[in-house]
Formats: sequence, structure tokens, C-alpha cells
Amino acid sequence: MDESRKYVLNRVDWIVGKALRGISMTALSLLFFLLLGTYFSGSCRSFPSDGSMKSWKWCLLISFFFGSAALWREHEHFRVCLVPDTLKGKWKRFLDLCIEGCGVLFFLVLFVYSVELTLRATDQTPIFKMSKRILYLCVPVSSFIMLIYAVGSFLSRLHGKPDDRSGCLEEST
Repeated sequence: MDESRKYVLNRVDWIVGKALRGISMTALSLLFFLLLGTYFSGSCRSFPSDGSMKSWKWCLLISFFFGSAALWREHEHFRVCLVPDTLKGKWKRFLDLCIEGCGVLFFLVLFVYSVELTLRATDQTPIFKMSKRILYLCVPVSSFIMLIYAVGSFLSRLHGKPDDRSGCLEEST
């Protein structure tokens, strides 16, 4: 791959990483302020809290899925390496490929079914009167991003790149 394509891909990867973190942090910050507002609305009844429970759910959904995509992109997701660490040679490579293949399959299924769910959503939110399709979009978008990174990881393992062990739990002594 020539340098200009590599630069563009690295730049897109950097932008995706910043966007995923920014969206996750914004949703978590909004959740914090919703919780704070709900807390204070208990003592002073002037704060409207009719839709706060629904808003909490959407903030959690958005932060969960985009946060998961950010972790997957950076290989910082939780992994247990007990069995792979006991294997060597071709068996370790085979197991690594099976694990990466399962990840690809999972994200493919998640993407397909989340697109179906999003397209089937025809109702609106009760408070803001906006289509729930817009809110459900976080699931197929984040699962597609995770699918792309899972395929990339699978292909790099297929071409012989060793496991970097990031995300593995270390035994503490």
C-alpha cells in the first residue's frame, strides 16, 4: 500500500477514534446532568422529569455501544487469555483465528439484526416526538464499526501478525 493511502486510512482511523470517544463522553455527561436534575427535582418540583427515565436509557444505550466500539478499535476490550497462553505454534494460531472469526460473525449478526430493528421502528419518542429510528441508529453504526475492526484484526492474524496480548488479564502476585 502506498504512503498516501496509508496516511488517509490512518487519518480516518484517528477521526473515527476521536468521534467514538466524543460521542460516548457526551452521552455520559448528559446522563450525569439528567441524574443530577432528577435528584434535585425531588426536593424542588420545578424540574420536569417526565421523560428523564427514557432519556437515561438512550444516554446509556449510546454510551454503551459507541464506547464498546471505541474499546474494540483500540483493542482495550476485556479478554481472558488463559487457554491461548497454554498453546503454542499452529494450535495457538488456529485458536486465535477461531476467536477472531467468532468476533467477526458476532458483529455481522449484530449489524444485520440491528439494521432490521432500526428499519422496523416506526413509533416516536413520547417527549421529543422524534423517530426512534434516529435513536436506534447507534446500534447498527457502532456494530458496523466494530465489524470493520474485527475483520481487520482477523485478516492481520490470518497473515501472521502475532497477538499483542492487549486486554488480557495478568495474574497478580
